[in-house]
Amino acid sequence: MRNLLFNFKVNKSSHIVRFLFSAVMLLSSLLVQTVCIEAATVDDRIEKFIYNEPKPEKVVYLTFDDGPSKYTIEILDLLEKLDVPAIFFVIGENLDLLSNAEDSLKQIIHRGHYIGLHSMTHDMNKLYDSSNAPQNFVNEMLEVRDKIKEMTDGFESHLCRPPYGGKTHFKSGHYKALEEAGIECIDWNVDSLDWAKPSADQIFNQVVADLKRNEYPKEVVLLFHEKKLTLDALPRVIEYYRDLGYVFMPYYEGQEFECLN
Repeated sequence: MRNLLFNFKVNKSSHIVRFLFSAVMLLSSLLVQTVCIEAATVDDRIEKFIYNEPKPEKVVYLTFDDGPSKYTIEILDLLEKLDVPAIFFVIGENLDLLSNAEDSLKQIIHRGHYIGLHSMTHDMNKLYDSSNAPQNFVNEMLEVRDKIKEMTDGFESHLCRPPYGGKTHFKSGHYKALEEAGIECIDWNVDSLDWAKPSADQIFNQVVADLKRNEYPKEVVLLFHEKKLTLDALPRVIEYYRDLGYVFMPYYEGQEFECLN
């Protein structure tokens, strides 16, 4: 094609320029569309929801506990398909046991989600009942944070989910130790109980019932776990919330959860 262009007569050069310009513009348009297909990063989501648009009136923070697991990548694929951000609270022991743990963590970040801390052991006695429980709790959160940072080449989390819920298990020493360590903890206000339910229908019904019990709050922190039935229930749950006017929001460092203050 290049040889043909050079063989054109001089009086047709203006047509050539216009043709090339049009071709370049078309190619640029196609490249832009291709880039837009990629999954949004955490920064992309924050830019959209926090800086470019006002915070919606009704929001949901979707959270998953006890990962990573053999279902993590499937959950990520589903969330990408439905364009939903989430927070994944991971356990340190699972990072040691899961063969693709490093890839799972990197995929969580790459696809626009946040990784939170969920202790090393999930051991209630060690974290809440022993004589040095507050320091054990913080030490385990710092240990799992270091693992995440190493496996993701630098991602450092400051958000934790207390196993079994901090509101019912924390003592005064826990709050002091967490403040000194610069770690924020969140519980939840809608629980799917997906770890105990025998079917996706029952998980969905539990989410509906718990939302109603809480009188449809403007801000929801929704608790799931990385289970097979959770994958089956999620599309219906997400559609249900969206039909009610809720928007699924990303988490960013330093953000305050109004519903749990």
